[in-house]
Amino acid sequence: MRRGAFAIALFSLMLLAGCFGPTTASWGADNGGVEVDFDRASTSITSNLGPAEQNLDDLQAVGCSPGEQEMGTNKSMPAKFTGYLAASQMYATHDAAVTGIGAAVTSSVAIQSMSFNQASDLLEGEGGRVDLKEWNDPLNPQTGAGTVDLDEIDADEESRWYILGLIPTTESVHDGMLSLGEWHQPVSIEGYLVASNVSNAYGYHSSQTVGDDCTVLIGNQNREQLFVMVTSINLEGASVSSSGDADDEWVHGDVPILGRTGFVLMFFIVGIGGAVASFTLSKMFVMKGARDTMKTLLGQVGIDNIKKVKQDVKKAKSSGMSSPTTRKQEQRSAAKKDKPAPTKKSKKSGLAGFDMDSILSNDDDAAPIPSSSGKSSVVVTSAAQEMEQMTPSSTTTPSSVTSTQPSVWDAPERSSSAPTSVTSTQPEPVAREHFSSVAPTRSSAPEPKQPPKKKNVRKRRAAAKPVEEEAPAYEAPSRAEKETFEDDENFSDFSF
Repeated sequence: MRRGAFAIALFSLMLLAGCFGPTTASWGADNGGVEVDFDRASTSITSNLGPAEQNLDDLQAVGCSPGEQEMGTNKSMPAKFTGYLAASQMYATHDAAVTGIGAAVTSSVAIQSMSFNQASDLLEGEGGRVDLKEWNDPLNPQTGAGTVDLDEIDADEESRWYILGLIPTTESVHDGMLSLGEWHQPVSIEGYLVASNVSNAYGYHSSQTVGDDCTVLIGNQNREQLFVMVTSINLEGASVSSSGDADDEWVHGDVPILGRTGFVLMFFIVGIGGAVASFTLSKMFVMKGARDTMKTLLGQVGIDNIKKVKQDVKKAKSSGMSSPTTRKQEQRSAAKKDKPAPTKKSKKSGLAGFDMDSILSNDDDAAPIPSSSGKSSVVVTSAAQEMEQMTPSSTTTPSSVTSTQPSVWDAPERSSSAPTSVTSTQPEPVAREHFSSVAPTRSSAPEPKQPPKKKNVRKRRAAAKPVEEEAPAYEAPSRAEKETFEDDENFSDFSF
């Protein structure tokens, strides 16, 4: 897992190659940066890189002429500083100690003087190596142990050095100075020195001379510390121009040799193409291993049979035949379409053993009888009504109704104009006990019969009818009338 994460990190860094670099000051006085209005006769500079704004006007550019050693403000050609770039420093701001023209410097460089070809031929590690500690003053770097100590260079030094404070003359040059952030490369900087009204002023032109190609010559102290208004920079394979329109113009994020376009194309070709090729090759290896394993297990005859089956299946599909699996799926889908939508089930009754759906659906044969407690109801079916009608009619008396047969529930009162009485002559049946009660013990002597308990009959209002002489036949109660239990205890006796 860690190796995979490390590989992804390296790959991401490759994508960002050339996109990172040192930061520098912005261009424009309004943006807190530096702005230069360059003119060889009169140059003005506005810098906001320090704690206070610095304004410099009427600066004269000092140039050269080919074949002449003397430099002057009347010379139109820029001077050259060529050699091996050993160290550099980019400035986004300046300390309060930096004033005057030093506040307009955006980059400082230390260049070992030599020809451009000699600098190109130097291998890594052969050129001067600088241990840079601090570089607050654009012309005075503080260095430590290294092959060269810049702040200790004197007449005894074998190498010759340029220490330059660079001032961009255009925005393109300002942006291109980021190319100097890469050390140990050949470089040639072209620009103008700054004239001063005071002789031997620090960093200004004083007594410097140039060679035939306008390269500034280094004095006896083996070090030249100068402010330079830069017009162009030449690198190996790239350049920075004042207009920014050079054919090999350096751009921030550019990749050496390949360039930005070449790097993007290389990424797509090598990166994506290599990934696709690797996937294809790995898939081929896996399939080849699977074929070899199958050939070992099945043999050549089995493989030939499998190929024949595949051919038969293709022929069957082309002729319109469907496989059993397909037919089963079609049947299942058809069955699902024809299946009716499920009906919503009603809530179950609170009493166990009672089916509320069947009771509610059977309206013609049964009528509910509410209980006295009001918690549940009992349905009297037509079969129960027929059993009651099959019982023999009892004689009636006009005074009272006496029955020797216990009743499970109260029968509805018959409509009559006067109270009637019915006396049953049937022998008293044996009283049945509820299945939940304890069975009584039998004795040899018969127990005396107790007079039957008289049931309280609930009186209801009804239409007056004439008294009939004969006992009327028992009629089943209508659906509108409901029989109720006297109390919850009568529910335990189901005898008729």
